[in-house]
Amino acid sequence: MPNDNTSTFLAGLRRTLAEAPDGVDVSAITAAIEAIENPGETRTKIWFLLDRSGSMQSLTGDVIGGFNQFLAEQGSQTGEARMTVVLFDGDNPFEVVVNAETIGDIAQLTHDTYWARGVTPLYDAVGDLIVRADQRITDRAKAGKPTEDQVVLIFTDGYENASSRYDRARVFDLIKNRQDDDWTFVFMGSNQDSYGEGAKVGFVGGNVQNYESSSAGVNYAFAEFSRGTSSFRSKPRRQRIADKERFFEDIKAAEEAMDDKD
Repeated sequence: MPNDNTSTFLAGLRRTLAEAPDGVDVSAITAAIEAIENPGETRTKIWFLLDRSGSMQSLTGDVIGGFNQFLAEQGSQTGEARMTVVLFDGDNPFEVVVNAETIGDIAQLTHDTYWARGVTPLYDAVGDLIVRADQRITDRAKAGKPTEDQVVLIFTDGYENASSRYDRARVFDLIKNRQDDDWTFVFMGSNQDSYGEGAKVGFVGGNVQNYESSSAGVNYAFAEFSRGTSSFRSKPRRQRIADKERFFEDIKAAEEAMDDKD
Protein backbone atom coordinates (compact mmCIF):
# COMPACT_ATOMS: atom_id res chain seq x y z
CA MET A 1 0.00 0.00 0.00
CA PRO A 2 1.18 3.61 -0.57
CA ASN A 3 2.72 5.44 2.40
CA ASP A 4 0.98 8.37 4.12
CA ASN A 5 2.60 11.04 1.93
CA THR A 6 1.67 9.18 -1.24
CA SER A 7 -1.88 8.61 -0.04
CA THR A 8 -2.29 12.30 0.77
CA PHE A 9 -1.00 13.27 -2.67
CA LEU A 10 -3.29 10.81 -4.44
CA ALA A 11 -6.28 11.99 -2.45
CA GLY A 12 -5.53 15.56 -3.54
CA LEU A 13 -5.17 14.42 -7.13
CA ARG A 14 -8.55 12.72 -6.96
CA ARG A 15 -10.13 15.94 -5.68
CA THR A 16 -8.58 17.80 -8.58
CA LEU A 17 -9.92 15.28 -11.06
CA ALA A 18 -13.38 15.62 -9.55
CA GLU A 19 -13.27 19.29 -10.54
CA ALA A 20 -12.26 18.61 -14.14
CA PRO A 21 -14.36 20.49 -16.70
CA ASP A 22 -17.15 18.65 -18.47
CA GLY A 23 -15.91 16.72 -21.47
CA VAL A 24 -12.40 16.13 -20.11
CA ASP A 25 -11.69 12.38 -20.01
CA VAL A 26 -9.85 11.61 -16.77
CA SER A 27 -10.41 7.84 -16.84
CA ALA A 28 -6.82 6.97 -17.73
CA ILE A 29 -5.50 9.05 -14.83
CA THR A 30 -8.05 7.49 -12.50
CA ALA A 31 -6.95 4.01 -13.55
CA ALA A 32 -3.30 4.97 -12.95
CA ILE A 33 -4.14 6.19 -9.45
CA GLU A 34 -5.92 2.92 -8.69
CA ALA A 35 -2.89 0.98 -9.87
CA ILE A 36 -0.65 2.98 -7.50
CA GLU A 37 -3.09 2.50 -4.63
CA ASN A 38 -3.24 -1.26 -5.26
CA PRO A 39 0.34 -2.22 -6.21
CA GLY A 40 -0.19 -5.86 -5.30
CA GLU A 41 -2.77 -6.25 -8.04
CA THR A 42 -0.28 -6.70 -10.87
CA ARG A 43 -2.19 -7.97 -13.87
CA THR A 44 -0.85 -9.60 -17.01
CA LYS A 45 -2.41 -9.59 -20.47
CA ILE A 46 -0.88 -12.24 -22.72
CA TRP A 47 -1.37 -12.09 -26.48
CA PHE A 48 -0.36 -15.40 -28.09
CA LEU A 49 0.10 -15.23 -31.88
CA LEU A 50 0.39 -18.76 -33.24
CA ASP A 51 1.46 -19.61 -36.80
CA ARG A 52 -0.86 -22.06 -38.55
CA SER A 53 0.69 -21.95 -42.02
CA GLY A 54 1.15 -25.06 -44.14
CA SER A 55 4.79 -25.61 -43.19
CA MET A 56 3.60 -26.48 -39.66
CA GLN A 57 1.77 -29.59 -40.93
CA SER A 58 4.27 -32.18 -39.77
CA LEU A 59 4.44 -30.59 -36.32
CA THR A 60 0.75 -29.94 -35.72
CA GLY A 61 0.44 -32.47 -32.90
CA ASP A 62 3.60 -31.16 -31.24
CA VAL A 63 2.35 -27.57 -31.39
CA ILE A 64 -0.97 -28.58 -29.84
CA GLY A 65 0.79 -30.54 -27.11
CA GLY A 66 3.30 -27.80 -26.38
CA PHE A 67 0.65 -25.12 -26.25
CA ASN A 68 -1.55 -27.19 -23.93
CA GLN A 69 1.39 -27.78 -21.62
CA PHE A 70 1.97 -24.01 -21.56
CA LEU A 71 -1.71 -23.57 -20.59
CA ALA A 72 -1.47 -26.13 -17.80
CA GLU A 73 1.65 -24.58 -16.33
CA GLN A 74 0.36 -21.03 -16.51
CA GLY A 75 -3.03 -22.02 -15.17
CA SER A 76 -1.37 -23.22 -11.97
CA GLN A 77 0.46 -19.93 -11.40
CA THR A 78 -0.78 -17.34 -8.93
CA GLY A 79 -1.69 -13.84 -10.07
CA GLU A 80 -4.27 -12.35 -12.39
CA ALA A 81 -3.60 -13.15 -16.06
CA ARG A 82 -5.81 -13.18 -19.12
CA MET A 83 -4.86 -14.43 -22.54
CA THR A 84 -6.00 -13.90 -26.11
CA VAL A 85 -4.95 -16.55 -28.63
CA VAL A 86 -4.80 -15.68 -32.32
CA LEU A 87 -4.05 -18.12 -35.16
CA PHE A 88 -2.75 -16.82 -38.48
CA ASP A 89 -2.34 -18.26 -41.96
CA GLY A 90 -3.04 -17.33 -45.57
CA ASP A 91 -6.74 -18.17 -45.34
CA ASN A 92 -7.26 -16.13 -42.17
CA PRO A 93 -4.49 -13.80 -40.95
CA PHE A 94 -6.24 -13.13 -37.64
CA GLU A 95 -8.50 -15.80 -36.18
CA VAL A 96 -9.22 -15.20 -32.50
CA VAL A 97 -9.83 -18.57 -30.84
CA VAL A 98 -9.52 -17.34 -27.23
CA ASN A 99 -10.67 -13.84 -26.31
CA ALA A 100 -9.20 -12.40 -23.10
CA GLU A 101 -10.06 -15.37 -20.92
CA THR A 102 -8.61 -16.05 -17.49
CA ILE A 103 -5.70 -18.31 -18.31
CA GLY A 104 -6.77 -21.08 -15.95
CA ASP A 105 -10.16 -21.33 -17.67
CA ILE A 106 -8.97 -21.65 -21.28
CA ALA A 107 -9.89 -24.86 -23.09
CA GLN A 108 -7.10 -26.90 -24.59
CA LEU A 109 -6.13 -26.55 -28.23
CA THR A 110 -7.31 -29.46 -30.41
CA HIS A 111 -7.03 -30.65 -34.00
CA ASP A 112 -10.47 -29.14 -34.55
CA THR A 113 -9.05 -25.72 -33.68
CA TYR A 114 -5.52 -25.91 -34.97
CA TRP A 115 -4.49 -27.34 -38.34
CA ALA A 116 -1.89 -26.24 -40.88
CA ARG A 117 -2.78 -24.45 -44.11
CA GLY A 118 -1.72 -21.61 -46.35
CA VAL A 119 1.10 -19.09 -46.21
CA THR A 120 2.54 -16.74 -43.55
CA PRO A 121 1.05 -13.22 -43.29
CA LEU A 122 3.02 -12.40 -40.13
CA TYR A 123 3.05 -8.61 -40.53
CA ASP A 124 -0.72 -8.45 -40.99
CA ALA A 125 -1.24 -10.63 -37.92
CA VAL A 126 1.08 -8.54 -35.74
CA GLY A 127 -0.47 -5.28 -36.94
CA ASP A 128 -4.02 -6.47 -36.27
CA LEU A 129 -3.02 -7.75 -32.85
CA ILE A 130 -1.54 -4.41 -31.80
CA VAL A 131 -4.65 -2.55 -32.97
CA ARG A 132 -6.84 -4.93 -30.97
CA ALA A 133 -4.61 -4.60 -27.89
CA ASP A 134 -4.67 -0.80 -28.14
CA GLN A 135 -8.46 -0.87 -28.19
CA ARG A 136 -8.60 -3.08 -25.10
CA ILE A 137 -6.29 -0.74 -23.21
CA THR A 138 -8.42 2.26 -24.19
CA ASP A 139 -11.66 0.54 -23.23
CA ARG A 140 -10.30 -0.55 -19.84
CA ALA A 141 -9.00 2.92 -19.06
CA LYS A 142 -12.37 4.48 -19.87
CA ALA A 143 -14.05 1.96 -17.59
CA GLY A 144 -11.58 2.69 -14.78
CA LYS A 145 -10.26 -0.88 -14.75
CA PRO A 146 -6.77 -1.73 -13.47
CA THR A 147 -3.80 -1.51 -15.81
CA GLU A 148 -2.53 -4.73 -17.39
CA ASP A 149 1.08 -5.39 -18.38
CA GLN A 150 1.15 -6.41 -22.04
CA VAL A 151 3.10 -9.49 -23.22
CA VAL A 152 3.02 -10.53 -26.88
CA LEU A 153 4.25 -14.08 -27.62
CA ILE A 154 4.82 -14.95 -31.29
CA PHE A 155 5.47 -18.50 -32.49
CA THR A 156 6.28 -19.12 -36.15
CA ASP A 157 8.27 -21.50 -38.30
CA GLY A 158 8.90 -19.47 -41.41
CA TYR A 159 9.45 -16.14 -43.08
CA GLU A 160 6.80 -13.50 -43.60
CA ASN A 161 5.59 -14.04 -47.16
CA ALA A 162 1.96 -12.98 -47.58
CA SER A 163 1.00 -9.73 -45.83
CA SER A 164 -0.97 -7.18 -47.84
CA ARG A 165 -2.05 -4.53 -45.34
CA TYR A 166 1.06 -4.02 -43.19
CA ASP A 167 4.64 -3.76 -44.39
CA ARG A 168 7.88 -4.15 -42.47
CA ALA A 169 8.36 -0.44 -41.79
CA ARG A 170 4.87 0.03 -40.41
CA VAL A 171 5.13 -3.01 -38.13
CA PHE A 172 8.54 -1.83 -36.94
CA ASP A 173 7.07 1.53 -35.91
CA LEU A 174 4.12 -0.10 -34.16
CA ILE A 175 6.35 -2.43 -32.16
CA LYS A 176 8.89 0.28 -31.31
CA ASN A 177 6.18 2.59 -30.02
CA ARG A 178 4.61 -0.12 -27.87
CA GLN A 179 7.96 -1.18 -26.48
CA ASP A 180 8.46 2.45 -25.48
CA ASP A 181 5.15 2.07 -23.61
CA ASP A 182 6.68 -0.93 -21.78
CA TRP A 183 5.07 -3.76 -23.68
CA THR A 184 7.11 -6.97 -23.89
CA PHE A 185 7.39 -8.65 -27.31
CA VAL A 186 8.74 -12.21 -27.59
CA PHE A 187 9.63 -13.95 -30.86
CA MET A 188 10.25 -17.69 -31.29
CA GLY A 189 11.13 -18.78 -34.83
CA SER A 190 12.56 -21.68 -36.81
CA ASN A 191 13.75 -22.24 -40.38
CA GLN A 192 15.14 -18.70 -40.36
CA ASP A 193 17.55 -16.36 -38.63
CA SER A 194 15.08 -15.30 -35.96
CA TYR A 195 17.40 -12.58 -34.70
CA GLY A 196 17.82 -11.05 -38.14
CA GLU A 197 14.15 -11.35 -39.06
CA GLY A 198 13.04 -10.16 -35.64
CA ALA A 199 15.34 -7.14 -35.75
CA LYS A 200 13.73 -6.06 -39.02
CA VAL A 201 10.52 -5.34 -37.13
CA GLY A 202 12.04 -4.16 -33.86
CA PHE A 203 12.28 -7.25 -31.65
CA VAL A 204 15.17 -7.10 -29.18
CA GLY A 205 17.67 -9.95 -29.03
CA GLY A 206 17.02 -10.80 -25.39
CA ASN A 207 13.43 -11.72 -26.27
CA VAL A 208 14.21 -13.82 -29.35
CA GLN A 209 15.05 -17.49 -29.71
CA ASN A 210 15.57 -19.90 -32.57
CA TYR A 211 14.15 -23.38 -32.17
CA GLU A 212 14.64 -26.52 -34.22
CA SER A 213 11.76 -27.45 -36.52
CA SER A 214 11.26 -30.86 -34.92
CA SER A 215 9.13 -32.46 -32.24
CA ALA A 216 11.77 -31.89 -29.59
CA GLY A 217 12.42 -28.36 -30.81
CA VAL A 218 8.76 -27.39 -30.53
CA ASN A 219 8.60 -28.80 -27.01
CA TYR A 220 11.65 -26.76 -26.03
CA ALA A 221 10.13 -23.64 -27.56
CA PHE A 222 6.89 -23.85 -25.58
CA ALA A 223 8.79 -24.74 -22.42
CA GLU A 224 10.83 -21.57 -22.87
CA PHE A 225 7.69 -19.52 -23.42
CA SER A 226 6.28 -20.92 -20.18
CA ARG A 227 9.46 -20.41 -18.17
CA GLY A 228 9.77 -16.81 -19.30
CA THR A 229 6.08 -16.10 -18.74
CA SER A 230 6.16 -17.59 -15.23
CA SER A 231 9.15 -15.44 -14.35
CA PHE A 232 7.49 -12.35 -15.79
CA ARG A 233 4.30 -12.93 -13.83
CA SER A 234 6.20 -13.41 -10.57
CA LYS A 235 7.75 -9.92 -10.76
CA PRO A 236 6.38 -6.58 -9.58
CA ARG A 237 5.63 -4.10 -12.34
CA ARG A 238 8.81 -2.11 -11.82
CA GLN A 239 10.94 -5.21 -12.40
CA ARG A 240 8.85 -6.28 -15.38
CA ILE A 241 9.64 -2.95 -17.03
CA ALA A 242 13.31 -3.20 -16.15
CA ASP A 243 13.47 -6.67 -17.71
CA LYS A 244 11.29 -6.01 -20.75
CA GLU A 245 14.26 -6.73 -23.04
CA ARG A 246 15.36 -9.82 -21.05
CA PHE A 247 12.28 -12.01 -21.17
CA PHE A 248 14.39 -15.17 -21.31
CA GLU A 249 16.79 -13.84 -18.65
CA ASP A 250 19.84 -14.72 -20.76
CA ILE A 251 18.88 -18.40 -20.91
CA LYS A 252 18.10 -19.82 -24.36
CA ALA A 253 17.35 -23.51 -23.82
CA ALA A 254 15.68 -24.03 -27.22
CA GLU A 255 18.80 -22.74 -28.95
CA GLU A 256 21.14 -24.63 -26.68
CA ALA A 257 19.34 -27.84 -27.64
CA MET A 258 20.04 -27.04 -31.31
CA ASP A 259 23.70 -26.37 -30.58
CA ASP A 260 24.06 -29.66 -28.68
CA LYS A 261 23.06 -31.56 -31.82
CA ASP A 262 25.72 -29.89 -34.01
